[in-house]
This record gives sequence, structure tokens and C-alpha cells, in this order.
Amino acid sequence: MPVSAGTSTESDLAITDHTRRPVTSRPRWSLAKPPGRARCRAFCITRARRATVPDLRRFAVHTARRWAISKDPYDTLALVVSELVTNVVLHSGSPDVALLITFDGVALTVEVTDSGRWLEYDAGAPTLEGRASFGRGLELVRAYSSWCTVLATAAGTRVTAGIPVI
Repeated sequence: MPVSAGTSTESDLAITDHTRRPVTSRPRWSLAKPPGRARCRAFCITRARRATVPDLRRFAVHTARRWAISKDPYDTLALVVSELVTNVVLHSGSPDVALLITFDGVALTVEVTDSGRWLEYDAGAPTLEGRASFGRGLELVRAYSSWCTVLATAAGTRVTAGIPVI
């Protein structure tokens, strides 16, 4: 997800996806059947802001409903998407976040990608309550998914998790 900016103001920030179409602050999504193994695919890229978390959570659950997936994984899907997108918003410094959901007939795969840098948690948080509210997101994702991988590079971070449907 290349990011370019003509000036330093956020309103002038231009984000493009892999097809080089400009993306505004409104989420952009696509529902398509890809070639190969996955039967269904949904993609959304948008700016990384706090309001993005519930937007992408709703997008994920709406997508699962549209694909006629049983209701069983809806709560897990919403939790995984919420935690991964929250990590981008709070910890990456990325101006954008991308969500890819695929369904192969057996499991949902959730992939969240950003173009930021992994920001270390400040251990000098002023209160115990402040420290207690951080550090559980990926553990929750690992607990609720059948598998989870994290790939952090200089170009950004990609976290992928599998959620069984059957």
C-alpha cells in the first residue's frame, strides 16, 4: 500500500491501493470471487483512525452474512477484526489500514495490513490501569483463531488469522 503526500497536511494525504486508485477517508471495499482456492474474497482499505475500528468490524460481519456463512463465527470474526485494526490504529503509526477476508468453504482468513512501523509499548505508563489496557489484543486473536501469524517488515505489518466455520 504505497502512501504519498504532496504536503504534510493530512487532508492532502493520498493513499492508493494496488490498482493505483485514490482512496479517500471513506472505506473502499470490494467483494469478488478470486481465482484458485478461496471461494470468496472481500477487501477494504481506509485511513487508520479510531472510527475505522467499528466500520471494519461491521464490514466483516456484513461480508460473512452476504456469503451466507453460519452465524457461529460472527462474534469471533468481529473480535479478531476489532483487535487487529485497533492494533494498527494505536500502535503502528500507519496512515492506512487494509482488511482482506477470504472464505474457502471451511474457514475464514482475516488479514490486516498496515504501512506503519511497530511502535514499542511505553513501559513507563503512569498507572497500573493504563498498562493493564494494553498487550492483550494479539493474545485474544490467538485464543479465538485456529492460527495466527505476524509479519513485521520495514514496509509495514501483516497479521493473518484463521477462523474455522465448520
